[in-house]
Amino acid sequence: MTESAQVKANVRVIKQLSPIWVVPIAAVLIGLWMLFSHFQNQGVMLLLVAEDAEGIVAGKTQIKNRSVDVGQVVSVELSADLTQVLIQARMKPNMTPLLNAGSQFWVVKPQIGRGGVTGLNTLLSGVYIELQPGDNGETLLSHPLLNSPPVAPADAPGVRVNLNSADTTGLAVGDPVLYRGYEVGTVELSNFNVSERRTQFQLYIREPYDELVTDNIRFWLSSGVAFDLSAEGLSVDIGSATTLLSGGVSFDLMDGWPAGERAEDGTEFQLFPDKQSIQEGLYSQYIEYLVFFDESVRGLKAGAPVEYRGVRVGTVATVPFFFAIDKPFEVSLQQGVPVLIRIESARLYEKLNLSQLDSELQQAIADGLHAVLKTGNLITGALYIDLDISSSWREDKALQQLFSEQQQLSTSAGYPALPSARSGFSNMEQKLLMALDKINNLPVESMLAQGEQTLAATNEVMQNAQQLMLSMQTLIDQPQLQQLPADIQLSLQQLRSTLQGFSPEAEAYGSVSANLQALEQVLRELQPVIKTLNQQSNSLIFNASDQPEPEPRKARL
Repeated sequence: MTESAQVKANVRVIKQLSPIWVVPIAAVLIGLWMLFSHFQNQGVMLLLVAEDAEGIVAGKTQIKNRSVDVGQVVSVELSADLTQVLIQARMKPNMTPLLNAGSQFWVVKPQIGRGGVTGLNTLLSGVYIELQPGDNGETLLSHPLLNSPPVAPADAPGVRVNLNSADTTGLAVGDPVLYRGYEVGTVELSNFNVSERRTQFQLYIREPYDELVTDNIRFWLSSGVAFDLSAEGLSVDIGSATTLLSGGVSFDLMDGWPAGERAEDGTEFQLFPDKQSIQEGLYSQYIEYLVFFDESVRGLKAGAPVEYRGVRVGTVATVPFFFAIDKPFEVSLQQGVPVLIRIESARLYEKLNLSQLDSELQQAIADGLHAVLKTGNLITGALYIDLDISSSWREDKALQQLFSEQQQLSTSAGYPALPSARSGFSNMEQKLLMALDKINNLPVESMLAQGEQTLAATNEVMQNAQQLMLSMQTLIDQPQLQQLPADIQLSLQQLRSTLQGFSPEAEAYGSVSANLQALEQVLRELQPVIKTLNQQSNSLIFNASDQPEPEPRKARL
């Protein structure tokens, strides 16, 4: 082929788009619109932080509000420090208003609690996360996942208060809150503060009982049936039927207290172990004394009463109170066991200040005030401290010397000293021991030796007496002594026959009686002769003159 035969192609540049590009461009636009519409209709992402992910499955577990699906769990992962579970969930469109600062999330699963059996519908469908929105307008996309459902919604009418306590045995979330035995609320949250070593509770008290919560109310534990056997006797506190199997919290105003202002949300109160401890906590003004007891303090416990003639004036604070001393055991042997007590001014009368109380106590100590341990309960052996004033205590030089040594120790501990004396039982025990010591010091060996000698002499006397008895028996057995009773009987018969001769029926008795009558006649006849001889002794020689008989004198006029 020659060059002339070659034909050159005419190339022309097209400046307009080809209609064929319309199809891919439209496909891209439709894809972008679909992608935008997909993300726009998905809703926001929610982060839930939980301790574990039991029953929660990514792509299956739903988030519900009032049994309506409002979201779904997308992923379940561990946190970076491997201590928590991070749950990512995609919410449905227009559900963002449910996610505010007051919203609460918890897992609904089968549970058996005080309110009965709940969550049975999840046995087939699986667990789900319940969302309870709050009334806070601020949107928050990160929330903790609660271990148990809340007692009441965050926007429920009522009041929520906080309680602090160091001992909350038997109290848990869900326990009732009682006012004079009637249930008015529930324990909502529980949290232990490690730094303060105290437990914090959140209580929800529903409307209209929230008006009862004022500044002056006090909260205490209700444990169904409580027994208190102390030095003051047996105390039984029976709660409501709700608290018989589980604990609870009670609150009320103390007797004579004003109601005060209405408490607001978040107000903090102290949780007391019982109602009696509230009364004890009212006496915040007191003077502390250190008492040394030279006897056993077994049965004396902190909280025991301090009384004066039957009236409680204080409380035992610490038993025993071993302060910073070099030799505490030696101090206990010499000065006694130290006990810290409190004399509370409000127990005497309200307007008594501490300076007046201190001056009165110092004067009482100077007058002989001292502490004595006494038994308050014979069953448990609980002790209490009784204060008494006795002038005899001041006259005891040994006790005064001991108290001066105790004062030096108490001053080093930073407390004033209060004298003490032994109780009645201790005095009896001490006297009994002294008597036993005296008995132990008796010369028992010499007494036993003398006793042995006495027994030997007695034995010899008994042997001699036995020989004497044998001799007497031999004498009695002789025939002459055997014949003696018969002779005595014969003599008695002869004496009887002789006496019968002098009986009124006997002849001798009649003869004697006639002779006696004749003798009596002779004596009558001799009476005039004897009378004349008495008047004139010579009448036997000379004739007796006839004298007129004497006449009585006339009476003087």
